[in-house]
Amino acid sequence: MKKKVTIVVVIVLVIVLIAACVMWRIGGVETESALGDHQKYVYAYVSSIEGNEVTYMEVDESVAKAAEERAKEKEKAEAEDDAGSDSTEQSGQMQMPPDMDSTEMPQGAPGGMSDMTGKTVTTMIPVGVTVHTTSDTTTTFSRLASGDLLKILVETDSDGNEIIEEIWMLQ
Repeated sequence: MKKKVTIVVVIVLVIVLIAACVMWRIGGVETESALGDHQKYVYAYVSSIEGNEVTYMEVDESVAKAAEERAKEKEKAEAEDDAGSDSTEQSGQMQMPPDMDSTEMPQGAPGGMSDMTGKTVTTMIPVGVTVHTTSDTTTTFSRLASGDLLKILVETDSDGNEIIEEIWMLQ
């Protein structure tokens, strides 16, 4: 009798493990593969924003990834150094020097200015576009500011116009 119960328990555990592995594998699918035919991701530094009109400079994906890594390392270091203390600087936010014009790109941009593609784009952000913050909350484009590093989902319509569909704040 004990052998039968043990066999049943082992079989149930194996089934649960297989189901967990399948669910993990399904959840591990990259969002890159979910892009539509006329969609792409653009990585960019915001150089200015007024209302829903944004001007940004496109950067290579490697620049964005490096900036994300540095921001995570900085947050981790600040958490270890400042455990329990008040900090007036917002973690993960790029700070503009007071003498810097908001239309200038930061000179200390991750990867240096050589990694910028040089393409400057001015476009309108459609009302209602979801903006994902670095703290995994959603908000509107009113949260965006000069100096922000963004990942932007852009869709090209039938007329060739690029329309912003969704935005992720990376820094």
